[in-house]
Amino acid sequence: MRIASVVRRQAKKKKTDNSTVKKIVIIITVITLTIGLIVLWCWADDKDYFQTDYRELTTEQSKVLEWQNGDSDETLKGRYRTHFTDTTYIFPRQKVSKIKIFRNIPAIGVFTGKTLKQTEIANFIDFCNDSTNFDWGETTWGYSECEYYIRLYNYDNKVIGKIYLLLDEHMPMTEAKPTCPSMKFGELSTIGFRKITRIINDKNNWE
Repeated sequence: MRIASVVRRQAKKKKTDNSTVKKIVIIITVITLTIGLIVLWCWADDKDYFQTDYRELTTEQSKVLEWQNGDSDETLKGRYRTHFTDTTYIFPRQKVSKIKIFRNIPAIGVFTGKTLKQTEIANFIDFCNDSTNFDWGETTWGYSECEYYIRLYNYDNKVIGKIYLLLDEHMPMTEAKPTCPSMKFGELSTIGFRKITRIINDKNNWE
């Protein structure tokens, strides 16, 4: 009887241990899948796979802003200048209902969004299309180096414009989608750098 009791206790303990192991495995699996899905969603969101409706330039329009055989720097800049006030090239070529800024932090940046007040939207659009806020400098840099990115939305809540901001005071740069001639080659002018930093840092501009 004593031996049978011991065997039953051991069998019960083994069953309990197996159940505990299974629970741990399930918990680890769920956590791993959840983290994986979050990372995948953030990556896809950063790459604009969700809810976008960019109005890109046509092939012919894009050629105007590209280096062509026989061009000099001034020739190319001249073509840009002729389209500074061309309404078919303005940014973002759609009506904007909302503007949000995000910190460019891998995986969690999407959760840092702040919304620009409605009263400031027109001013921001004017900033983007004012060529005096930009300069002709260009340099090699990657999106991972920028501090912020800004998204512009239409009334269907689709992203219609995106601007990456590298706010290095020695060489402040931007890159926008869709392309806009008024932003020149992407460098912020001294005036533009001051304006955009003021817009970002002034809490009264944001909801």
